[in-house]
Amino acid sequence: MGLGKTKRLVKSISELRDDNYAGEPELSDIYRRLVHNRDQFAEILEKNIKAVMQISSLDLTVQHETDKILEISHNVAKATEVIFGAGGDHSEVEGNNSLEQLTNTIIRVSEETEEVYQKIEKGQEELTSIRDLSDQAIEVSKEMRKDMDELLDVINNMNEVISGIESISMQTNLLALNASIEAARAGRAGRGFAVVADEIRALAEQTQKLTGDMGEFVEGIRGASQKSAGSTTNTIEALGTMTGKIGNVWELNDENQRHVSKVSESVTSLAAVSEEISSTMAEMENQLRNSTDFMREIGNELMKATEPVVDIEETLDSAVKLMGKMSNDSFLQMKNAEFCKYMQNAIGAHRSWINNLEKMVKERVIVPLQLDSSKCGFGHFYYSFTPEIPGVREIWDGLAEKHQKFHAFGSDAINALFNDDYGKAEQVCRAAEEYSRELIADMEKIIRLAEG
Repeated sequence: MGLGKTKRLVKSISELRDDNYAGEPELSDIYRRLVHNRDQFAEILEKNIKAVMQISSLDLTVQHETDKILEISHNVAKATEVIFGAGGDHSEVEGNNSLEQLTNTIIRVSEETEEVYQKIEKGQEELTSIRDLSDQAIEVSKEMRKDMDELLDVINNMNEVISGIESISMQTNLLALNASIEAARAGRAGRGFAVVADEIRALAEQTQKLTGDMGEFVEGIRGASQKSAGSTTNTIEALGTMTGKIGNVWELNDENQRHVSKVSESVTSLAAVSEEISSTMAEMENQLRNSTDFMREIGNELMKATEPVVDIEETLDSAVKLMGKMSNDSFLQMKNAEFCKYMQNAIGAHRSWINNLEKMVKERVIVPLQLDSSKCGFGHFYYSFTPEIPGVREIWDGLAEKHQKFHAFGSDAINALFNDDYGKAEQVCRAAEEYSRELIADMEKIIRLAEG
């Protein structure tokens, strides 16, 4: 083989360019080994970049979940303090918490309600006695009115008798007068008869006087009896009205007694339930405080557990950067097709990032979102390589600032959501989507240049 061909083949090998190595088995073997090593190097590089991306994603997710656990722990601790008071001696907290005070108040109300019920029951007994006495008084009054009616009947009979006596005395008086006249006519023979006639007339006059007095007396009795009968009637009516009102009061009191009894039973049940709730709340307090401590410990353990992950990420990132420098060697140089594949992956990752941002803003729920431009999939690749493709370098160098600004939209959106400023979060999301078009356009332009 000529020296010129050998130099050409050596140059092709140095540039790792395919050539006609026929008749030069050693050079052909070296070329195949170098190509194989370069392919293996590219495969290892791809795996390292994929691994560092996964580690970064894992670190982000673990950190996010750790923050959530610590936040939940903090919120539970605050809620526990609001409900049960500040931490400290449990017996003192339990003795002072508002639920126990409520339970004691309910028990006291239950006792007072029972006391009111007993008083209402005694009042009901008194009302029953008064009602019975009123009924008895009405019956006695009715008997009195009956007796008064019978007395009036007797008085009426007496008046008839007095009238008869008075009529007889008047007739007797007339007979005595006639007898006196006849005695006077008889002269001496009628003197004795005249004396008897005078005595009879005097007796008749005295009888008339007595019957007159008796009539006035009987009329007095009649008037008094009629007044008594009227009073008795009024008394019966008043007692009847009073009995009716007492009956109404008795019924109302009886209804109140039933209501108070129900209230007393309800309050007693409520007191029992409140005591049970108080006991449950005390147990819940212990569980909440224990859970808070447990979650805090878990959060701290997760933070410690992520430290090796961070070290692994830094190690892998350093290895990727080192391999990026090694790729500047012609024997390990990255092919344009491989470079374009990484750029296509970067475009897909950024579109996915935008979709996650939009979903987060729409659902108003903060999810893990990479905010560090150097730790996203493109970031690890970007800061490890410097492409030497014609026309790419200028665009490539300008991507750093744009890429950082792009990820800064995520921080602004999360801060807006955290402050419940959903309008601002939507504005940031729209601005990020619009800005991403410019960033992706630069990446697509780089791909077109690399493919050309």
